[in-house]
Amino acid sequence: MKKIEMVVMDMDGTLLTSQQKILPYTKEILMHLQEQGVALVLASGRDVNSLEFYGKQLDMHHYLQSGYIVLNGLEIYNSKKECLDAKKRLSREDIFILDEIAQKSLFDMVIFFEKCLYILNHGNTGIMEEHFMDREKHHIDDVKDIPQELFTSVKKVAFIQNETIIQDLLPDIQKQMSERFEICKVEKDWIEINPAHATKGQALLQLSKMKKISIENVIAFGNGENDIDMLKIAGCGVAMENSFETVKAVADDVCLDNEHDGIGIYLKERMAESC
Repeated sequence: MKKIEMVVMDMDGTLLTSQQKILPYTKEILMHLQEQGVALVLASGRDVNSLEFYGKQLDMHHYLQSGYIVLNGLEIYNSKKECLDAKKRLSREDIFILDEIAQKSLFDMVIFFEKCLYILNHGNTGIMEEHFMDREKHHIDDVKDIPQELFTSVKKVAFIQNETIIQDLLPDIQKQMSERFEICKVEKDWIEINPAHATKGQALLQLSKMKKISIENVIAFGNGENDIDMLKIAGCGVAMENSFETVKAVADDVCLDNEHDGIGIYLKERMAESC
């Protein structure tokens, strides 16, 4: 890796602390890099409005080279929140198939739409209301109770269950459904599902081409399994110390965790090496 031209970061468990904050030292380093012409990209399962909230803290809207990869790669936006690419989202048929899997596996299922979410308590995990305090939410018993017109605005689907059950069931589900869905463990008890064609890594490849930045000059940070292809594709893929072991196994390097300025300290060291 000759130089850093783009820094791509997952959010939860990577750039953000458990308190949903960007640490001051990391923020200072990232803003300095941006001032030097390095593109910052926030890549997450979140939507663009959520990412823009943090992008503004980094002054990303002042730098045309920066941008957002949202919904685990479904959409790409520039720093002005203008959509550069949007892929086909999950369909109503997809949701019904996923609901069958959730019922069979005893997973709670959350369907995220543009303006609301629906929760099906197939696993009786007792999903905390605090997870979705800023969302209009509906608890339902049957997926057929969702208004049909909403299915044009599906953002993503999540399965929730305890870590042991997920470890036992997830590999077979991933293998059986790989041609239709991208199914990744994001947290130990949280799985996210997107169409098979939507990954952060593929979105990163596309964005780097749009920006005319060599993928070899991209450094990416992540902690969840939905970050794996992004870390493998980037010129330098860095796993957080708090990452799953499966993520560390594919990374080129490991940095400190998200609570101890892992990104900021790692980038500062890389900057010093390039001087």
